[in-house]
Amino acid sequence: MRRRALLAAVPLAACANPLSRPYPEKRLYVLEARRTGALPAPAHGRTLVVRSVTAAPGMEGRGLVTRLPGNVQQSDFWNEFFVAPAAMVHDSLRHWLSASGLFAAVLDQGSAGRADLALETMLVAALGDGSDPAAPVARVHLQMLLLGLDRTPPRIIARGDYDRRVTLPSLAPEVVVPGLSQALALALADLEADLRRLASI
Repeated sequence: MRRRALLAAVPLAACANPLSRPYPEKRLYVLEARRTGALPAPAHGRTLVVRSVTAAPGMEGRGLVTRLPGNVQQSDFWNEFFVAPAAMVHDSLRHWLSASGLFAAVLDQGSAGRADLALETMLVAALGDGSDPAAPVARVHLQMLLLGLDRTPPRIIARGDYDRRVTLPSLAPEVVVPGLSQALALALADLEADLRRLASI
């Protein structure tokens, strides 16, 4: 009797195997901000090199990051960016400034071209912030350093801190990601405005 009970339990155990359970499909997202309209580049303007964007601790991975009440921060394995957010911020930054009409050319990191200025950027945050459950937001926080390359070591021309938030109806991934792209566009518009003021000095 005891042996029959054991044999009868084997199929039930097999059905309960967690490896046989269906898992949700992984979804990949793009973080992107593009400037509306492009201005012509000045014929005799300065050349800018946009250096690779550095990710702050906690922002290095591809998983969509959410901040919750109680100082809890989590990364979503099933909802990820196509590549690391810092790489997509760099791509958006370079394209945005290329279309701004502020520089004769905007070079990428590693270009053999000669640059007059360099822009260094840190991605401090790109996340869905639900620390206040009643008012979730998409938050993009960038810190930047503009360097003059006319001397060695380079001189610091300006520092910038751009922390933009967009109100969200929820923290669902399909809601957070468009909000992050919108917040990134707002941050880049602020940067462009600051650079335009510097150019007029």
